[in-house]
Amino acid sequence: MFLENNILYAISGKRYKIINGVPNFVELSEITESNLNSTNFYNSWAPFYEFVQKIYYAFWGGEKKARNDYLQYLDIKDRDKVLEVSIGTGANIVYLPKGALYYGIDLSWEQLMQCRNNMIKRKLNIELFYGNAEELPFKDESFDVVYHIGGINTFNNKSKAIKEMIRVAKKGTTLLIADETEKVAKFYEKIPYFNRPFKNRKVSVTPPIDLLPNNIDKINLTEIRKGTLYCLTFRKL
Repeated sequence: MFLENNILYAISGKRYKIINGVPNFVELSEITESNLNSTNFYNSWAPFYEFVQKIYYAFWGGEKKARNDYLQYLDIKDRDKVLEVSIGTGANIVYLPKGALYYGIDLSWEQLMQCRNNMIKRKLNIELFYGNAEELPFKDESFDVVYHIGGINTFNNKSKAIKEMIRVAKKGTTLLIADETEKVAKFYEKIPYFNRPFKNRKVSVTPPIDLLPNNIDKINLTEIRKGTLYCLTFRKL
């Protein structure tokens, strides 16, 4: 790829806009079904997201401890290339080692803009991309660490997203996927506004173990925070 006049050109000749320093690998018309529903939801409350999260995490011992409940499963070394799929506002990276190289992709533009503002305010170095987890715009085996926290429950195609995360991870990489359990989904369904991502769902929330392909091992599933969040880890062969 190469850059010209704020347009990113792929080898194929396809052009991608760069807005506010963020390459755009998806058009609004391409966001459909569950992805559209959840994206609209996260766009709408992006300005308040971190404030609400801090209140929520106060019930779990504070934000640092609460985020470490799942971040502890990551093994990040200096100069590692780390990809967070569905990076949101970038709040997780605040609590990760400073010596790594961080990359983040999200389908919510407003969340990405909040992340960009946080980068500037907190002096974080993160390469951001606007794109779909089901079609990651990265080469095979590009990253030393790949993880996803929250969101996969409402993806259009969970299986494709998982395969994409594995594809861009280097061999031997341990990946982490974490999201709310059915216990939380049922709770959210009863709350106006926060029930939007879970409206009209046809299946219960389950950890996507059955969607894992054959090129992985060391599968581990655990629940944290009194069964409100599952953490699924596995290694790419």
